[in-house]
Parts: sequence; structure tokens; C-alpha cells
Amino acid sequence: MSETDSQEWGVRVRTGCRVSFTLIDLNGETGRRNGMASMALRSPGFEALVLPAEHDTVETDENGAAHADAVTALLERLRTAWDGPAARVVITKGLPPHTGFGSGTTTAVAVGRAYAQFTGRPIDGAEIARAAGRAGTSGASPNLIERGGFLVDGGHRNPDDFSDDPKRYLVPTRYAGGGRRPPVLISTPFPTWPILVIIPNGHQMHGEVEREFFARTLPIPAEEARRTAHAVLMNLATSVMEADYRAFCEAVNFLTYESYFKQKQIGMQSDQVVSLLEEARNGKEIDAIAMSSEGPMCYAFTRRPRAAVERLTELRESGVVREFWFSGARNAPATVEWIPALDDLSLVD
Repeated sequence: MSETDSQEWGVRVRTGCRVSFTLIDLNGETGRRNGMASMALRSPGFEALVLPAEHDTVETDENGAAHADAVTALLERLRTAWDGPAARVVITKGLPPHTGFGSGTTTAVAVGRAYAQFTGRPIDGAEIARAAGRAGTSGASPNLIERGGFLVDGGHRNPDDFSDDPKRYLVPTRYAGGGRRPPVLISTPFPTWPILVIIPNGHQMHGEVEREFFARTLPIPAEEARRTAHAVLMNLATSVMEADYRAFCEAVNFLTYESYFKQKQIGMQSDQVVSLLEEARNGKEIDAIAMSSEGPMCYAFTRRPRAAVERLTELRESGVVREFWFSGARNAPATVEWIPALDDLSLVD
């Protein structure tokens, strides 16, 4: 946009959320650490506007409020680095925070992409992630914003002093800082299977609680990291690429019920989350279920949607489940587009 009409236009960004199957290598003895198998969902989705303003402001809905301070700080850093204009950021559809949707990184990187277009700069996802202090553990959210679908990233190469104190580097993403974005190893569309999103009544694991959990749990045994890496590469990823539903469900259930670190994550969750996972394992309604990150959000796959809904309705009535809905994979990158900067934004579809 030209300088004469710059006050007439804003930018809107829309993207999906990130769900995690598992972190891959939380031992690090091979010289690399972390890495993640993940995918993008359509719902819940994220939407934000960047609009002309005299001073920087950030407005959010209820979900987005958890990241308002981080967005404010990011906007200030990007303005300074790029000598950019002031902007009004409006998060019109935030992701549920601290639930397993990758809300912090997705929010920061998506808003950064919108502000880059607003300033007329090329969008550099890696630069934005570094400015936001993200991608220090996994590159899932930044890479999924650019690609959508199913993704496996390769984590980070260890620094020379890693073996002196592995716990210093095996930390949650918000404490790892913005580093070099992990390389994408596998990126492919996810099959058109319905995905049942389930929010149990569980714990929101973040901040110091999450950091302390990592500190006492990591590094995991090397053999367990190898088992997880093999399951991701030879079972999970291949079943996605071949659209082999049965093999996919077997791989997901292995990661949920048998992989070392996921069992540790589940052990930190509420009795309701544990109950949901056991219900899914022992019942006939669910074919496979995963808990994203530290949870409590779970997502499941079923060939019997009516029976699954009936059982989840019972679990909601008994207090195990808070809410659930069907979604699907978002096999497309984020959309970043110019919109009219009107007083009545309801006129902009």
C-alpha cells in the first residue's frame, strides 16, 4: 500500500492451531535434542487484525488475553528492529491458552507475520520466531503456520557444553529462547479423517510447574528416545503419508500408552484426564487417542462417531470432560491479507 492510503488498510491473519503427537528426543546423546511430530487443526482457529494507529495497542478476546503482554512486547521489538509504524493489534479469535494448542507460539508468530505485511516487509518466519523468543524447543508452530498439515521437525543441534549439564538445554519452549528454527524433515497433508477434539477437566501445565517437570524428568533414557524416534519415523509418519488408518491408530496409541515421556506427561495430569484415556483404551468407541503436549487437551480418531459422542456426553455429565467437537486437519498455510480499516469491522468478511 502507498503512503497516501496507508491509513485506509489493515492486515488480517488467519491460521489453525498446533497439536503435538510427541517430542522426539529428550535425551540428546546423539548430538541433537527435541524435535516434534505435530499437525495443524482447523478448529480452534486463530484470527488477528493489524490496523493503523497513532500508538501501539493490543486488544484481545478472552482466550487471547493470556498472551497480550507477549504480543505487546513483540510488537515493540519488531517496530524497533524494522523502524515500522504504530499499529493496533486486535486478536478477534484467540486460541485457548495453556491447553495443548500451541497458543503462545502461534499467537506471536501469526501476529508477527501480519505486522510484517503491514510494514511492507517480506515475511520471514524464522526472524519473527526469534524475535518472539520461540522455536527454541520445537519448530512445530512456526513451520505449521507456513505449511499446515502433518509435520516432523528435527530439533536442535546441541551446543558443545550440552553434556556438562543437559538439563540446562532440555527445557520448555518459553524458557529455551528464540533460536535457529528446527529444520522440517517431513511435511505432508494429513488425511481427511475427522478429528475429535476433547477438553477434559484437567490441569493447565505451564510456567514454573512445567519447567520443574522438565527438570526432574529429563533427560529420558537414551533407549526410550530411540524407541520414540523409530515410532515417529517408521510408523506414525509413514501411516500418515500412506493414509493407512489402522497403522496410524496403532502408532498413535503406542505414543500415548507406551512411550516414556508421554507417560510422564500423563502422570502429571488430573484423574479426569487419566480416566478419559483409560476409557478410550478399553472402550470400543475410540480407535486412537493422543494428549497434546502436557494437555489437558486430547484428540481422538473414531469410525463410530455416534457411539463416541454418546459416550463423551456421558463423561461430560459425570465431570470427566468439559467440552468436545469434531474438527479436521488444516492442510494449508496461514492466510495473510489486506482488509479495509473500517470503524465497523463487522462489514469485513
